[in-house]
Amino acid sequence: MFDKTGLLIKASANDLRLIEKEINRKMDEEGFRINSGQRPPTIMGVIMNVDAQTLNPLLHGLRFEKTDNAFPLRIQRPDKPQVDEFPYGWRYQKETLPSGEEILIQIPLTAEDFLNPQLGDVMPQNRRHYQDNVDLYDIFQVRYSKDETVGVFGDMKMLWRIPDLKEPAPDVAIVPNIRNKTAERSSFDVVEEDTRPCLVIEIISPNYPGDDTHKVLIYEKARIAEYIIIDPHSKAKKPYYELSGYRLKGKKYRPIKPNKQGSLLSETTQVLFSTGNEKQELILTDASTGKQLLNNLKREKALQKAEERAQDEGEARREAEARAQALEKQLRELEAKLKLK
Repeated sequence: MFDKTGLLIKASANDLRLIEKEINRKMDEEGFRINSGQRPPTIMGVIMNVDAQTLNPLLHGLRFEKTDNAFPLRIQRPDKPQVDEFPYGWRYQKETLPSGEEILIQIPLTAEDFLNPQLGDVMPQNRRHYQDNVDLYDIFQVRYSKDETVGVFGDMKMLWRIPDLKEPAPDVAIVPNIRNKTAERSSFDVVEEDTRPCLVIEIISPNYPGDDTHKVLIYEKARIAEYIIIDPHSKAKKPYYELSGYRLKGKKYRPIKPNKQGSLLSETTQVLFSTGNEKQELILTDASTGKQLLNNLKREKALQKAEERAQDEGEARREAEARAQALEKQLRELEAKLKLK
């Protein structure tokens, strides 16, 4: 939406009133206002922090710039609607105005930033990607909840300390031989921690290319034992899951061969990755026991069913006991009658 050079803009008085109304509404939420004719030193910071998607459609495709800290702004509509300026997300960069005031400027990310993100980068994901990410993280968290030597991390930037090698933040990373599982971390330094992920899982997003290309080479060079790629095909008319993976053999990755059922085995975690319900469902199974590993929602449903089953069994048992007691009573009464005769 904004850059350092900016674009001077022109508009009618009515347009300016509409824009001002929307900006004032947003500023009201943050506890302050501006009015026409004033000389607000914070106007650029305010506009830059307004999400264009929440404003009147009049604002879409417009660009703003401070003109010597003066007001009003000049507005000019572009000949053609602008494309999304943040297709890969954004980060906030601090800038100091001539007045000395510091503001945050929204800077668009690039495809390169996806492979080498920085702390604080914002990379929006669709609902399916987010849910899959949460489910996978939750499943492995539960699996290793009692093992203090295995850490489970989500969207944690990896620091390889290898010159010129990009340092992504995997959707999920499983790290063995960890010394302090509960330590607060904003990144994971494999040299400092003296360990590295044994398994990295990435969920392909149509917005962020590289999971099945560039990252394969990155994780290979970083010596990650296994790399599982989950493609939800979220843009298909009928989305479905497709699985692929790599295992390190020596210094090179080799594709993980699926078994007869099409499942991929992670040897380092002994977890089988598979699909079900015509590939509409992602399924993880304990390879040692054959037991399905459930996410939080499925665990809650399973627990609820177990409780309902126990309740039904309890009621059935009580009814059976009541019937037995009634029969026993009838038997005693019958024996008493026979004795009287």
